[in-house]
Amino acid sequence: MKKLLVLLVVLSLSIGFMTSCRDDGDGRVTIRFSMWDTVDENAIFIRAFHEANPDIRVEIVAIPEDYSTVINTMVIGRTAPDVILAWEVDMPRFARHGNIIRLDDRIAASDLVNVHDFMPAVAALTDVTDGLYGIPWVYAGHFLYFNKDMFDAAGVPHPTDYWTWEDMAAAAQALTIRDAAGNVTQWGLTAIDFGGIWYSMIGQAGDEVVDSNMNLSMGNGLRRALEFQYALTNVYGVMPQPGAGAVADLFSAGMAAMTRQGNWFIAGYADLPFNWDIVPLPRDQRAHTTLHTGFFTINSDSRHQDEAWRFIEFMMSHRGQTLLSEFSANPSAMMSVAAEGAFRVHGRNGPNNWGAFNYFNDYGRFTFVLLNSTVTGSLVSQFNSVLLGINSIDHVINVEVPNAQRQLDALR
Repeated sequence: MKKLLVLLVVLSLSIGFMTSCRDDGDGRVTIRFSMWDTVDENAIFIRAFHEANPDIRVEIVAIPEDYSTVINTMVIGRTAPDVILAWEVDMPRFARHGNIIRLDDRIAASDLVNVHDFMPAVAALTDVTDGLYGIPWVYAGHFLYFNKDMFDAAGVPHPTDYWTWEDMAAAAQALTIRDAAGNVTQWGLTAIDFGGIWYSMIGQAGDEVVDSNMNLSMGNGLRRALEFQYALTNVYGVMPQPGAGAVADLFSAGMAAMTRQGNWFIAGYADLPFNWDIVPLPRDQRAHTTLHTGFFTINSDSRHQDEAWRFIEFMMSHRGQTLLSEFSANPSAMMSVAAEGAFRVHGRNGPNNWGAFNYFNDYGRFTFVLLNSTVTGSLVSQFNSVLLGINSIDHVINVEVPNAQRQLDALR
């Protein structure tokens, strides 16, 4: 049924492509732009583009489910939109197969896009794709969130931007509360319920996670991360077993002092009834966080590549990036725009440490997000199996990681 649904969606979008990729009778050119959200032409950044470019109309191709699957099917069928907001895993593959065009020359000739203003992680991607084929629309990373009231009640100093794993573990022990029967009534730290945190930890422990050849690169760092998480869960007992927060967010429910989540949780935590804040993820061998984004790319089959570039150029201009940051509550990949803070969502009781976002520029990298999400997601299940006592650390490192690499090789 899922495959049938995807095929029906693709057929519908393909019919739209054949009828709307056109020169309008009023002299306007229509280009199509795909997003995975339920965005329409009334979105503030689309309205602003239309006002600045009255000769171009942008038609939104909204794909709320199975985005990557639908887009890949459209690319194969040569019915993809002019501008594709491509996921990290798709952009390098589209570039290798000639599905999207290289943007270096257009960027170099642009007065609106400053390539020297991109955060370092964007420049590093050119080594993967042998050129710049996509530009991040905005980006996201990971933070440690903490309940200031719980820290104050326990007399525990607040986390800092330079916390280590050991600092976090010590605080979690001091903040875990049990009743007379030994049942936990307040956790020091929530379980990892977003797999990306695992990969950030593995990077913090020294592994590259993904090398320049797009292969998994995990060993000693993975071992350290698994050992640390196992101790938090099964030795110190300050973090619940994996899956314990799947039904309720223990942090927002006031049942945990700390949680590790993406920065997109800031907007969701805006109305929390307690005082809270953010800091960069605690470090081990080094500071590191995984970044997430979508890339503006131009379909190589588009009949309107110049107009498609004008749309991307506007979106990557100072005004466009400011509007996108406000719309998405995520910082711009252009460092000067991010510094102005248009992405900030000021909640009732937090956060205040907006300087923590500077950590993304210095230590953020695109790693596991460049690989097939089914494979990396299955690996996260294997990481959690160690905490549950199902598999050993050696088994995961020596068996499951090589198995995952073989799956990735077969998908290429």
